[in-house]
Amino acid sequence: MEGNDLVSIVVPVYNSEAYLERCIRSLRLQSYENLEMILVDDGSTDGSLEICSREASEDKRIQVIHKKNGGAASARNAGLDRITGQWLLLIDGDDYIHKDMVRELLNSAKSCHAQTAICGFSRVYEDQRRPEVHALSGKAGRQDVWQGTLHRFSEELFLPLYENLMLRTQSNKLYWVPLIQEHQLRYPEGISINEDIWFCVRYLTFCKRIACIPGSYLYYWQDPSQRSLIGRYHPEGVESCFLLLKAIEEFMKTAKSSPMVRNRMDQEMLFHICGFAGHSYYRTLKPLSECYQEIKKLAGREELQALIRRIAFFGFEKNRLKNQAAAFLLGHDLCRLYHWLCLGVYGRQRQALKREKRKDRANGAENNMMKREKASDEILVSISCITFNHETYIARALDSFLMQKTNFNFEILVYDDASTDRTQEIIREYEAKYPDRIKPYYQKENQYSQGKYNVEGFFNYPRAKGTYIAMCDGDDYWTDPNKLQLQVDYMEAHPECAMCLHSAKIETQEKAIQSLEIRPYRKNRLILPGEVIDKASNYPTASLLFRTEYTRDLKDYYYVSPVGDIPIQLHMAAKGTVYYMDRKMSVYQQGVSVSWSALMKQGNYKQNLIDHHNAMKIMYRGFSKETGGIYDGAIQRALRRMDFLTYLNVKEYKKVLAPGYRSFYKELDFRTRFFIRFEMTAPWLYRFLRKLVFGKDRC
Repeated sequence: MEGNDLVSIVVPVYNSEAYLERCIRSLRLQSYENLEMILVDDGSTDGSLEICSREASEDKRIQVIHKKNGGAASARNAGLDRITGQWLLLIDGDDYIHKDMVRELLNSAKSCHAQTAICGFSRVYEDQRRPEVHALSGKAGRQDVWQGTLHRFSEELFLPLYENLMLRTQSNKLYWVPLIQEHQLRYPEGISINEDIWFCVRYLTFCKRIACIPGSYLYYWQDPSQRSLIGRYHPEGVESCFLLLKAIEEFMKTAKSSPMVRNRMDQEMLFHICGFAGHSYYRTLKPLSECYQEIKKLAGREELQALIRRIAFFGFEKNRLKNQAAAFLLGHDLCRLYHWLCLGVYGRQRQALKREKRKDRANGAENNMMKREKASDEILVSISCITFNHETYIARALDSFLMQKTNFNFEILVYDDASTDRTQEIIREYEAKYPDRIKPYYQKENQYSQGKYNVEGFFNYPRAKGTYIAMCDGDDYWTDPNKLQLQVDYMEAHPECAMCLHSAKIETQEKAIQSLEIRPYRKNRLILPGEVIDKASNYPTASLLFRTEYTRDLKDYYYVSPVGDIPIQLHMAAKGTVYYMDRKMSVYQQGVSVSWSALMKQGNYKQNLIDHHNAMKIMYRGFSKETGGIYDGAIQRALRRMDFLTYLNVKEYKKVLAPGYRSFYKELDFRTRFFIRFEMTAPWLYRFLRKLVFGKDRC
């Protein structure tokens, strides 16, 4: 029952030259031949790309994509955006498959009218030890194909397949592409652990029927030169567990799983969360005080407390003593005791790491000293400050830069766009006092009025010497002396991260109704590219810190944009991960007479907004073109959000409440929604009270 279905096979490749040819040959020799093979080279530094190109020259079914290194999730997403088949396999470059794998999976999926088919896999070892087989067992291990509804799968196979690891890899499953496209499924980039399980669970959530075949068809290669993935340091490990927990909860809800199955999976997830917390916090050389604070944050998470309450309600399994201890201590705010318990469990590993570090210091003390001395002379951060008629604010901004406490050197690039007040005079005073740090650029003719809106890209980014650029306009300022150090420390520890940002306070020149903070999220977290593109809350410009190297190839969409912060955010989201710190470390100054928002209100405010949003739409479409359309879902939503914001700002509330914008309306804070309803219900009373409070009618 093979038919003519085209099966796409996506293979992420990174430095796999020792095994890659074996993998590709196993794909080319499949007994089912109607295939397209997409090899995604993720910036390999060995001979992997050459092998891919050679194999493609020999087989017209092979396509090769070469991209900058962004991790396995990024590579798989790049492949997903290229596929044209009706079915999909995801195979890693160091694994290989049985010659009948595609045929057997496809036959079972079609004969069972299922949206996925699952097979077993074998761990194979270089030392020729006996393979470790993970396949259907027990009642499900009979020699015919298991098939059933999503509910039946959740009751009979979800737990067994999770426990024997068959659920935790994406490579032993055949996926139906229309289902992936319908629900816009992609791997969460910036996550290097649990992302494969997350993808599988999310996909299965949307399946109506599932098929599982007996036997092992995937050969999962165990490289002895690499430590196991779980044993490596994954700073995002705990966060990935909560991401997976949400996916499993949605699966259980959709599948209408029984309380017994839900309880078993809750206990599995508690075990994983606590395990990753131990690995991420204690199997490192983090200060003990920092480890304790991380445990307190973990215990304070509502998702964890809800998980503990659910498990306690249904009871613990007898062999889950670690879970019982963790649930009791974390559930009763006994974090100090849990902290000491973790030290006992992971103490030997910490001591081993300390000995290793002392050994490294002893072996290379002199070289390290030379490197540190050299590094101390190099500029690590370039602060980009744009000013125009900011004489009231610029000194405060410069002082906030100079107060930064860092173990690295930084420079302050001040660009003045031909101010007509005392701004340039104030900058010159600071330049004379701090000549080695403050590096101004005095423009003689205003560039903004000539259409060069993003002067950072024209005049500041090209002269930045630092590895990172931190943004702050001349009317804003920083409030935390550790801001730069905190952000740089994270970026240095996460080379995959392209941009880091944080929350901010708002200072306004006059009384205001809106909230006096910009806090996009309520906890530290990684931000997915789609969230950067379409976000309910702006990101504070003075919070942005990103890698300078990525500003060397800014595209046309950046330079034609009427604002500079949003296109740079999009550009960075396409380059790597984005990290948010839920800590207010800067101030956004609202109501400045020369600010963008103030200029928008001059003349016909509504038309100005429409013109601005039309220009932004051109920018978004340019970004879509540059990124090959892979973020079009988020872009379309961002464009609709701009229409919603136009109606909101000009008080066309009936349009704001239209069904097409209801999701955006729900994202507004309660305070804003209350005043919208108040003004709609009793406009005369609203205007009277507003005039009474503010002294004038600004409606």
